[in-house]
Amino acid sequence: LGLVEVLADLGLFRSLLRARSAAFKGDPTALTAARTEIRKHFDESKHLSPSEASGKIKEGVEAESFIRLHVVQAVGNERGNYEMTVQTHHTDLEGSNTIEVPSGGAGAAGSCAGEKK
Repeated sequence: LGLVEVLADLGLFRSLLRARSAAFKGDPTALTAARTEIRKHFDESKHLSPSEASGKIKEGVEAESFIRLHVVQAVGNERGNYEMTVQTHHTDLEGSNTIEVPSGGAGAAGSCAGEKK
């Protein structure tokens, strides 16, 4: 890989780690699994040509955006349901809501249907 690809790679790796840290804050198991998965994809891509690396970098940017904007962690509660805290950036993506926020508004804790396993 050339210098530009290496720098893009490094920036993307850090960006993915930051997105994973925000999405899985307080969950060491998920944080470790996500870091392992991110590292695996980068290790598998070391041998790629610059044009192939460019495509992988694009996929990584899309993955970072998806994690940052669409992943919301739910936590089991004492009633056997799951609760999650929905942030404003999860609810208004280009004018179309992706998650319906309970009456408490964005940032409020809401619960979703489903039994805790």
